[in-house]
Amino acid sequence: MKILFLPGMDGTGLLFNELIQNIPKEIDLEVVCLNEMQAVSYRQQAEEIAGKIGSSNVVVVAESYSGRIAYELCNILGGRVSKVVFIASFVSRPGKLARFAASLPESVIKPNLFPNWLMKMLCFNGLGKRALMDQVRQAIAEVGPSTLKQRLLNIAELDEPKGHLPTAAVYIRPTNDRLVSYDAVKVLGNIYPHLSIESVEGGHFIAQTAPESCARVIVRATTT
Repeated sequence: MKILFLPGMDGTGLLFNELIQNIPKEIDLEVVCLNEMQAVSYRQQAEEIAGKIGSSNVVVVAESYSGRIAYELCNILGGRVSKVVFIASFVSRPGKLARFAASLPESVIKPNLFPNWLMKMLCFNGLGKRALMDQVRQAIAEVGPSTLKQRLLNIAELDEPKGHLPTAAVYIRPTNDRLVSYDAVKVLGNIYPHLSIESVEGGHFIAQTAPESCARVIVRATTT
């Protein structure tokens, strides 16, 4: 059984480093770099990833932006997705900020778009250390503005999926997520009827501020 990690909007997978250090070495895992893919839309990205998985079963761990990719993978692979772990993620439009962010001109979508105080409040619930915010900016700097703009548009244009999926699912929900609304989490609960919600203290970038807690949830989900 392999754990497939799908990153947030930067797409690099670099921000999983601390989390993965807390996953036991004997567990087979792979971090997908979205920036190495040709696909643009959520469905296309899922199809490209599915084509590389082959016939093996996987546990999918999806952070933030990649929630909809995980959902599409469940539709494509069916029972080969043994379980999905969503980390502060979403499959429908996450909140009111999504449309505003997508309306920003490409020229301003840069690593320093948000000053530290705003990033700390929005993304880290006031808990983010300077070094951690620098890591986020470094990851964003590796992605072209046009790619980031497209991903913001992908998020803003998300519809609300209908129907139910039988895939077992776990949601790691930060106690103070300012970017993903309660309604977006409720949509996930409607799609995955047996969704288990695990609350972890912190803000949206919960995998970075509480990697040990998130790793425990992921390992438990993988082994039960």
